[in-house]
Amino acid sequence: MRAVALRAAVAPLLTLVGLGLGARAAVAQASVAVAASDAGTPAAAAALVDSSASSLPAPRDPAGRAAYRAALAATGLRIAVSTEERQLWLLRGDRVLFTAFVAVGSGADFEFGGRRFHFETPRGVRRVLEKRVDPVWTVPDWHYYERAAAEHLELVRLVPGRRYPLPDGTFLEVRGRQVGRVDRDGGFWPIDPGREILLDGKLYMPPVGSEQRRVPGALGPYGLVLGHGYLIHGVHEFDATSVGQAVSHGCVRMANDDLERLFQMVPVGTPVYIF
Repeated sequence: MRAVALRAAVAPLLTLVGLGLGARAAVAQASVAVAASDAGTPAAAAALVDSSASSLPAPRDPAGRAAYRAALAATGLRIAVSTEERQLWLLRGDRVLFTAFVAVGSGADFEFGGRRFHFETPRGVRRVLEKRVDPVWTVPDWHYYERAAAEHLELVRLVPGRRYPLPDGTFLEVRGRQVGRVDRDGGFWPIDPGREILLDGKLYMPPVGSEQRRVPGALGPYGLVLGHGYLIHGVHEFDATSVGQAVSHGCVRMANDDLERLFQMVPVGTPVYIF
């Protein structure tokens, strides 16, 4: 009988989030910062082409034009994100204080078990609701659906109050906020967060709220929370080359160095215009 395969899941998790990484690996190195007299703004970069907010490229898709016009009309400190150009700008008045390439939603559709998903970065106006250091990724249902579909696995939803027998005579169980393996002597061994439970063609999905649905390090060192599950966040080593591509499930990804600069420059409440 095979022992329980408790695979390290950070790499597989991030691989799926990427939906295919590659191409523009150098894009992450191309971010630029604009010199300004404002305290706390970064030094000038020779790569800067134009520092006027009015020169931001207009979206071709009509769905983004209202947010684009609102971004240009605003005068205070604000973030603008172009999903078509895969670029972010920090603006004040008509001045660009900072710009960097980003990864955005893939636009892909996915269906599993009668549920449908569309992975895009939603256009519109949001605000920075919260700033998080070392944000933890709460794994959505769609990650397990995608992996089960891609690898032809049986998906097993773990629920409290049930035991899930394993071939070696042990079993899985949910106790409080922990999912663990119970050995033959009754000892309970919680599974490390960031690991997936995969055995004999079955992928076990921990319940929402359990520690095993939380993956540290997956979102990079910082996160700007935009609400409804969307963030501007960093990258892990497994998806670092995704910056500059349309590959995420909806969040805006930045190279970690770029995000650190932005994180230091924007307060909670900063408007975010996505077009």
